[in-house]
Amino acid sequence: MAGIGFTLKKVFRGGDSVLAAVRGYSLAAVVTEGPMVLMIVVLLVLHRLLAAFGAPYRVREQFLFFMTYTMVFSLLLADTMLLFLNRFISDCIYEQRLGDALPAFYGVTGLLLLCGAPVAGAYLLTLPVGWGVRCAALLLFCVLLVVWVQMAYLSAVRRYEYVLLGFLGGTVAALALAWVLLRAGVDPLAAALWGAALGFLVLLLLYMGQLLACYPTGGKNLLVFLPALQRYRSLVLTGILMGVGLYGHNFVFWASSYRSRVFPTGVYCTRYDVPAFFATLTILPMLVQFVVGLETRFSVSHRAYFDAILYGGRLEDIRAVKQEMENTLYAELAHMMQMQFIVSIAAVAFLGNFLQTIGLDEIMTGTFRVLCFGYCLYGLVKCGTVLLLYFDDRAGACRAAGLFAALSVGGSLVTLALGPRTWGAGFLLAGAVTGFWVLRRLRQYLEKLEVHVFCEQPLFAQPRDGVRNRAGAQLARIDRVFAQRRSLREQDRE
Repeated sequence: MAGIGFTLKKVFRGGDSVLAAVRGYSLAAVVTEGPMVLMIVVLLVLHRLLAAFGAPYRVREQFLFFMTYTMVFSLLLADTMLLFLNRFISDCIYEQRLGDALPAFYGVTGLLLLCGAPVAGAYLLTLPVGWGVRCAALLLFCVLLVVWVQMAYLSAVRRYEYVLLGFLGGTVAALALAWVLLRAGVDPLAAALWGAALGFLVLLLLYMGQLLACYPTGGKNLLVFLPALQRYRSLVLTGILMGVGLYGHNFVFWASSYRSRVFPTGVYCTRYDVPAFFATLTILPMLVQFVVGLETRFSVSHRAYFDAILYGGRLEDIRAVKQEMENTLYAELAHMMQMQFIVSIAAVAFLGNFLQTIGLDEIMTGTFRVLCFGYCLYGLVKCGTVLLLYFDDRAGACRAAGLFAALSVGGSLVTLALGPRTWGAGFLLAGAVTGFWVLRRLRQYLEKLEVHVFCEQPLFAQPRDGVRNRAGAQLARIDRVFAQRRSLREQDRE
């Protein structure tokens, strides 16, 4: 989350402590989980709006199907590049190369749209729906893909109040447009999807305005990120594996005999997906708390440690600040897990009973209770992986993601065979085992942190080779030539 720490520190240092805390956590929530929260709000409210306008159950089921598929698969595709983009933006800020940020945004977004839009369009052609529904679903998928990429950039925007206004504007626009279309007599499914798509388009445009105000225009080389992609290619694999681990257990049940067919080529598993959806909501406080703790407390001790190294600190000083950094890290993790454990227990005790009153049966409620703790441990895995990347342990982060993906899919296959009363236990086991492995890896890495810092860096600059590096260098040369010619033309005009 490059850049957000500066603002969060300023917020928590100033003004009344309660108001500062509310404002700080609100900013962290919007910047880290804003589009996800917006998706959930829009889905729930539009589903109720369809019911209020008399839409049959089949239409509401199809609406949930389209919203779920566009969110899951756009996020899976975007996850391939998000970890890399966070690292690339951090490098641009540190090396004062902000001119490369926006061209990279355009390049990465174009690449993802080029890969995802044709596949999504081909799939939508297999569904027996009208062209209005197909176009709305495709637009929603493409807009979400761009918004997920924007989130990597918005963390460095300093005007977070405008980001919050963009979030609220997108929410109001989605609900208002859907209501207007339904009142106008448009087909209910098309109206709800167009409302959601255009609402997220409003969010995209408002966020884009903030990006243009924050980052310089830069050059014309949209593939400026290719050399960095060659260097950090393991982050792409890590993002893919984390996405498979997060949604792989759902895919297992989509392929099982328990699945429901909304369309001949469109399936989902209501008895598993509904509990998983509600359980996912319980980890939002944990993820927000992690960002706040990481960027306001841990980052200070982390910076003090490396300042002691870079600016001539004595060995005793380096060891002292290292111990303080470790204590802060473990204290933040403990505080985060304690808070989430309380949230999970409250969800199991109260929300589980509430869900039974709105139609979930005993098996679904039991699955929800298991998945509450499963997602709690998934949060530990995600936060631990981010911490490994914070210390540049890319190999450890990739192994953690691979272990989690394998155990999530494998454990879900086992519980599927054992019967509905064990559902969710596979995901819970994946989170527990991977969480333990991540904490162990983090501890071992910190014990040898001086070795990694002092001994693993090359003594001399290594030449960067590879197809992507050569392509990036060639495009950079072309960009410089065009820049020189443009400068000469401007001088001639003068």
